[in-house]
Amino acid sequence: MKRKSVSVQPDLFEQNRPGVFLVPPHKEQLAALVKALLLEIAAALASGKVANDQDHG
Repeated sequence: MKRKSVSVQPDLFEQNRPGVFLVPPHKEQLAALVKALLLEIAAALASGKVANDQDHG
């Protein structure tokens, strides 16, 4: 009996999946959130408080 594998990733050429469309208020909220997160990351990097998790030496 052959098993059918289930893929968690959508097919590259699959056309029948609906897309996600943001309405203008949500776009503005998302843009503000991304901006705030980028500012936090930049501030943390500039202060030198960010450790390199991959540095094992």
